[in-house]
Amino acid sequence: MWRLLLTSLAVIFLSACSVTIDPQIEEAQQSDKSSGEQNDLSISETEAENEETINTSFFDIINDVFQLDWSDRKEENAQPVFYLALGDSLTRGVGDETQDYGYTIRLQQELEKWPMVEEVELDNRGKNGRRSNQLLNLLKHGHYDEELEKANLVTITLGGNDVMKIVKKNLFSMKKSMFDKELPKFAKRYEQVIAEIRKVNPEVPIILVGFYNPFSIVVDEITPFDPIISEWNDEIEKLAATDENACFVSVEDLFVSNEDMVYHVDFFHPNSTGYDRMTKRIIESMQQCDIEQMSDGLLGFEE
Repeated sequence: MWRLLLTSLAVIFLSACSVTIDPQIEEAQQSDKSSGEQNDLSISETEAENEETINTSFFDIINDVFQLDWSDRKEENAQPVFYLALGDSLTRGVGDETQDYGYTIRLQQELEKWPMVEEVELDNRGKNGRRSNQLLNLLKHGHYDEELEKANLVTITLGGNDVMKIVKKNLFSMKKSMFDKELPKFAKRYEQVIAEIRKVNPEVPIILVGFYNPFSIVVDEITPFDPIISEWNDEIEKLAATDENACFVSVEDLFVSNEDMVYHVDFFHPNSTGYDRMTKRIIESMQQCDIEQMSDGLLGFEE
């Protein structure tokens, strides 16, 4: 089984794959139209244009009389939101071919549709390769104190690089016991990360986003990493449960295969489709966790 895992790693680190999908092109069939049909079509188009003009004039009159802005669905007490994103390459948005900072800018755009949110300012502090000890060190030295003080929402992605450090260090002699030994240390560091945030901002909602097993698409079967990733995610979920203003988001099942093209060509990070799915899952989890209550009504999503 570990030979399969090593093969997976070799594929990921030593090769780059690309997938091309040829779209099916549908040919439109044209048929001759009689002169009568053409006249009928012209009349229908004219009627539609007249109806559209009438409707537009009606709404213009209503807007002028009642001073209504039909495009503005915001509540009168809608407030601006400062969103701080911390973590690794998933937060940075690596693999997003649209160069849109992955899930973070998508979440920003979705939150701005919520009636209670006036606008969202995104501060993305994700960094490729960042591990839990590195983020903890930055927080302990007050690196993000200013941002945390004004944050109305914080998201965190951690864990993937902690696991990969063990993989790289023990590439030819890996045992599950090595991951089991490191897991309590990781959980303790993550707990301290949350504690450092709470020192600066005791009430801000914190969204703890889990991570996934990228080797599952290279080896088309259950790998030794599946239980490892699940156990590490379980620890993150337990930490979220100990904080009344924290919410865990599971994304493990979103990247089990690449049938729906959710991976970047590096077969390690999500592509734009993958980040779309992450964003949808994050919003669903935020609603299930009652983010409106967590944020004291600031992040209200009810219509």
